[in-house]
Amino acid sequence: MRGDPGGAAAVNAAPAAVLHVVEAWQGGVQTIVRDYARAVPEMRHLLLMGDRDGYQVTDAEEDLFDGAWRMPPGHFARVRETGRLYRYQRPDVVHAHSSLAGGYVRLALSVPRHRIVYTPHCYAMERTDLAPYGQAAVWTAERLLAWRTGIVAGSSPREVELAHALRKRQPTVYVPNVVRPQKSGPDSSNDGLPPRSIAVVGRLCTQKDPGFFADAAAEGRRLMPSSNWFWLGDGEPHHRKRLEQAGVTVTGWLDHHDIQHMLAQASVYAHCAQWEGAPMTLLEAVGLGRPVVARRIPALESLGVPDLVDTPQELAATAVALLTHGPAAHTDETQARLYAEHSPERQRTTLRQAYGR
Repeated sequence: MRGDPGGAAAVNAAPAAVLHVVEAWQGGVQTIVRDYARAVPEMRHLLLMGDRDGYQVTDAEEDLFDGAWRMPPGHFARVRETGRLYRYQRPDVVHAHSSLAGGYVRLALSVPRHRIVYTPHCYAMERTDLAPYGQAAVWTAERLLAWRTGIVAGSSPREVELAHALRKRQPTVYVPNVVRPQKSGPDSSNDGLPPRSIAVVGRLCTQKDPGFFADAAAEGRRLMPSSNWFWLGDGEPHHRKRLEQAGVTVTGWLDHHDIQHMLAQASVYAHCAQWEGAPMTLLEAVGLGRPVVARRIPALESLGVPDLVDTPQELAATAVALLTHGPAAHTDETQARLYAEHSPERQRTTLRQAYGR
């Protein structure tokens, strides 16, 4: 990774700088941080990212960041590295992304509280796979760390609500992710999706709940045998096996361009995660003009996503209805509202507020 954590020239560099601390440089968080850097180009953007195989800053991303560094292994070492990098670079803002990075930044006591911006990208206590004592432990940790948080920049109204539940007078701002209208519609190439396709995008893991989609696919294929069910992504083998047994085609890992290419051809985009912040794949599907059917969770309710479902059977029935009759009359109004609420201009305005610009 490029960057000199001890470079004297960086200490008093102008213009103002923000250090993004990201434990997992991939997926939706990677997309969001890139959007943040583009939204406020008048600031210098630095990146401290988790040291995992396959987490790379691409050549295209190099231009967005004035310096990029890898975290060392081990949580305590990462806390120390966060503090060390802050002391040498002296950024005006340290922006922590997700729970682990939020812990590293707020436990690095050399970073002043008023310089800390925290975006949970879904608070960990929203996880439905935690035992009650695990959820209690997460609540306790977040309550304690809230006193080391300058401002919570929530990616959904739900995150702002939880921030105030943790600390009543916590300064907050809702910084929406961006919906960008994109080219959509069928494609004549042979490597896309067939007609009557329902697609999910994401890693095969507990959070995304592939079992929910597998049950929906089995029911959907019963209701409409000609329907085609796809999972765009890969992950844990036992989840893949269950999906394939239900008749779902699992594509394996795809780059972002290929995902967009295939998502643009989906008849319906489905979202079945058990917990989320403000999922970029759903917003990208909206930007592509795809009808959406999504599972009811607090984050999506707070975003105003319509027609949420509670069971795999409801997801299947709604998806088949969309395949049969097309989107409801209010779909265009919903998309227009999401465009307005998730515009680049609104993101820039609220992000500058979070950064004190």
